[in-house]
Amino acid sequence: MAKMGRRKRSRMTTQAFLSGAGTRPAEAPVKKKSEARAAKSAEVSAAKPAEASAPKAAPKAAPVQASAATAGAPDIKALADKVKERRREKSWTQGDVAKQGGPAAGTVSQIERCLIEEPTAETLTKLDAGLEWPANTSEGILRGNLVGA
Repeated sequence: MAKMGRRKRSRMTTQAFLSGAGTRPAEAPVKKKSEARAAKSAEVSAAKPAEASAPKAAPKAAPVQASAATAGAPDIKALADKVKERRREKSWTQGDVAKQGGPAAGTVSQIERCLIEEPTAETLTKLDAGLEWPANTSEGILRGNLVGA
């Protein structure tokens, strides 16, 4: 018997999975799609009268969300806005911030797009240097302590 390659074995496994081989119980007949739809619609129509007679519950009120600054969570959006604002104020690219001693251009991009949930202390220190901010300005914005940087 010849050895079977990894690709062929994978293809055969995928085909078996998609065809459903071995996944159906032996006693369950295979239904056509139209039969399955008809059975499902019959189940739905039988369930509707019971639902209509049951009293409806009052709609739930939307949960009140606390602001990020009051909840103790870092305010990533505020930091992103301030970084982008400062960079545009100086007419710099993200690469220029990196050249000034800031974090890598990709990191600056991620900060501006709010993809980094909790920047490290080193990243915030570099961000201060790259944007020519006083020390700990980024940290203050992130924690909600500094409003106007």
